[in-house]
This record gives sequence, C-alpha cells and structure tokens, in this order.
Amino acid sequence: MKANQIRAGALLSYVSMALSTVISLLYTPIMISHLGDSEYGVYNLVLPVIAYLNLLSAGLGSAYVRYYSRYKVAKDKKSMAMLNGMFLITYTVLGIILVCLGFFLSYYGSFIFGKKLSAEEVALAEHLLRIMSINAGLAFPLSVFDSNVTINEHYLFQKIVSMLKTVVNPMVMIPLLLVGFRSPAMAYLALIITVITGIINMSYCFRKLRMPVNFRRYDFALLREMLGFTFYVFLGVVVENVNWSIDRLLLGWIRGTGEVTTYVVASQLNVYYLSFATAISNVLTPRVHRMVASNCSDRELSRLFTKVGRLQFILLMAVFLGFIAVGRPFVIRWGGGDRFNISYPIAIILMATTLLPAIQTVGIEIQRAKDMQKFRTFLYLGVSVGNALVSIPFTMKWGGVGAAVGTILLTFIGNVLIMNWYYQSRVKLDMPRFWKEIASLLPSMIVPLAAALLMAFFVRSVSYLTVFVYGCIFLVIYALFVWRFGMNNYEKSLVRGPVRRIFGGYRGRHSL
Repeated sequence: MKANQIRAGALLSYVSMALSTVISLLYTPIMISHLGDSEYGVYNLVLPVIAYLNLLSAGLGSAYVRYYSRYKVAKDKKSMAMLNGMFLITYTVLGIILVCLGFFLSYYGSFIFGKKLSAEEVALAEHLLRIMSINAGLAFPLSVFDSNVTINEHYLFQKIVSMLKTVVNPMVMIPLLLVGFRSPAMAYLALIITVITGIINMSYCFRKLRMPVNFRRYDFALLREMLGFTFYVFLGVVVENVNWSIDRLLLGWIRGTGEVTTYVVASQLNVYYLSFATAISNVLTPRVHRMVASNCSDRELSRLFTKVGRLQFILLMAVFLGFIAVGRPFVIRWGGGDRFNISYPIAIILMATTLLPAIQTVGIEIQRAKDMQKFRTFLYLGVSVGNALVSIPFTMKWGGVGAAVGTILLTFIGNVLIMNWYYQSRVKLDMPRFWKEIASLLPSMIVPLAAALLMAFFVRSVSYLTVFVYGCIFLVIYALFVWRFGMNNYEKSLVRGPVRRIFGGYRGRHSL
C-alpha cells in the first residue's frame, strides 16, 4: 500500500507541476489584461511581503516531520499526540503574530512599497496586505494537518487536494474577473480556498488517519532542541526569499508598478524553468541520503552528481535555447502587448542566472546528507545582501534589466565560483570531472544555438501557432544534434527504454 502511495504521489507530483504551469500560463495574461499593469503590479508587490511574514514559521515544518517520524517508528502515541498539540498551539500563536504584524505594516504602505506608488495604489496594497495576512495566519495551524498526511505517506489524497486547489482557483476567478471583480476578490478567494482545503485535511487526519492530539503538555525543552535543528533551514529559506523577491521590491520603490509587472512576467517564466531541474533532482533525494548513510565513497557520490548534472544540463539548455528562439513573440503574446517586449531579455538573464546552479541541485542534497549546509547558507546570505546593494544603482539606471543583471553577477560569483570551490575542497566532489563532462556536451549545441539565434532574429509573428511551429522545429534540431554528438549510451538508454516499451506494447496489442 505504501509503495503504491509513493508511486502515485510521485506521478501526481509531475502531473500537478505540469497542470499548475499550464494553468498559470493561461491565467496570467487574463489577470494582466483585466487588472491592468498598475493593479497587477501592486498585487505582486504585496506577495513578497507576505513571503517574509511567512518566515515566522522558522523552518519548524521540517522539525515536525523529523520528530513525529521518530515517535511514529517507536510507536509512541503519547509523544505523537503531545507533538501535534504542541505544534497546533505554536503555529496558532505564530499565525496570530503574523496577522498582527500584517495589519501593523498595512498602516505604513507608503514606506513599505515606496514613494513611486500613487495614493490609490498604496491604499490597494494596504487592503491586499490585510487580506493576505489573514490567509497566511490561518494557513499556519492548518499546515500541521497537511504535514501529518505527508508523514503517513497518503500522497494520493494529498496530491488530489493540491491539484483541485490549483484548478478551482482560476476556474472561479476567471469568470469573476470577466464580470468586473478586481484583485481583492483574488485575495478573498485564496482565503476561502485555504479554509476549505484546511477543513478537508483536518477531517481526513481525524477520521481516516486517527491523528492523536494532546494539548495538556507543552515541551519547551523539545522546542529549544527543534529550533536548534531548524536554524539553518530557516536561514536558508530567508535567504532564498530575499534573493528572488528583492528585485520586485526595488523596482516598486525606484520605478513603480509598471516595471514590476514586466519583471514579474519574466520572473514567473524563470520559476517554470527552475521546476524542470528540480523535477529530476527531487526524486533522488532519498537515494543521496541512503548513499551517505551507508558510507558511500566520494567517488560514487561524484559519479551520481555528474550523471544527474548532465541530464539537467541537456534538459535546461533545450528550454533555454528554445526560449531564445521563440521567447520574444511568446512573451509579447502571453503578456498581452508590445510593452512586455522588455520581459524577453529579463527572462533570458534570469534563466542564465538559474542554469548553472540548477544543474548542481543534487550537490545541495549531498551537503545536507553530510550535515555541511552551513557554509552554503551563509554564502547565499552574502549573495543576497550583495545582490540588493548592487541592484539598487543598476535598477535606478536600467530598470528591470538592471535588477536582473545585478542578480546574475552576484549569483555567478557566489553560487557558482565560490560554491564550486567548496564542493571540490570540502564536500570532496570531483568538480574538474563534472565540468569536463558538461563541456563535452557543448559542441553538440553549436548548431542548435545558431538556429535559435536565427529564429530569434527572423520570427516576428506573435501568434501562438507560429511560436508552436518554430518551437517544434527548434526542438527537432536540438534533439538530433544532441543525440548524435552529445548524449552518451546511458542517456540514450533513458529515452530508448520507454520508447521500446510503448511501441512494443502497441505492437503486441495490434497483433492480437
């Protein structure tokens, strides 16, 4: 039963990711066209503030999973009930604090969101901040039930609820936008969905999973122990949020909501881009931890690191070069006008920023398995601070493009150069071998790169059909050259295996 749940959960994770991406691609231009650049920009200025408030959880979610799993293995139901009650109390208190902070900040909108916003935009941002703060505050205690479903490995139920949430939001909101509702309706709808899914999870935990809860004992010593465990997790989450949201806030302060909107379009495309890399590395997390726990050699870890890095590089370069080829007409069509022309170079810069760190995501899991994540956390903290300092003058001079340039410069110095030194000297991964294997793929991508640049220059139509046709042509060129001159036998076998099973099954059915 557990194995089936895990397989179903893994499959539905990919389905959910694809569904979320497609829906967002369809939903975003509708939001922009009906809200307008100003209101859509304001909406996206509030989101990073909420993200910062959510950091109050301090990474305790990972501690809950760790300690509850320990009690579950020991069949210690009393401690499980104590931990559930303890976390529900803790998260309820944190949720109340979050709501209070959100309402407090909402009275200083002109200071938080900058002087470039009009009085009407500031008032809207303050209103949205209050609604979203209530949503985030309620989500804190409700997240305990979602975590309990995860611990009990009932992934099928969890992913179905997640997919329904992904589908229901735009299905309800699009008609509301069409009849004249605005961004506050979006925030209220998100709040309603949070409450409904929370009640569903709560009911499932109590009725199906028999989740034990005891509010009589609060273990402060255990809380201190968990806070020590989660400190670097918390710091890493803080750094990640700051690094990827600071550009939006800087643009709001320095340039106004119009440039926030064009930047958000590019940033959203980069989020989709990164998901392609993590889709591969996430499924390998348990394997990495098992290898380290069994004292696997650094050579074997390096071999896995390099093998996955090549696969990620092949996939991400296909998307990156494909975007260069047809990204400009797609962004203009998707965003809803020529004003989003600037989103194209911003998206290219952000994707280039993501590319090299993304092909090394397995290295992050190796660090965690070896309990060596402290250096990365503090390095990324320095990168985030440097990004903010460099991006200010760049944003003042070049707007969204300048903000993206500041991000790529600091990311390359910290996340690539310094991090690769750490991988080699401390984590003991074979980085010369890694980069030699990555470099061996580059000759096979010369012709696809030339094709992408030619398409970028000559393809001017902004119809989705044109984008689709030329995108397919590029992918055929890329696949042919990378298959013939780049991929090794192992990588080709990953393609041949499923193809043979599909066509073998078809021939078998046809012969009957």
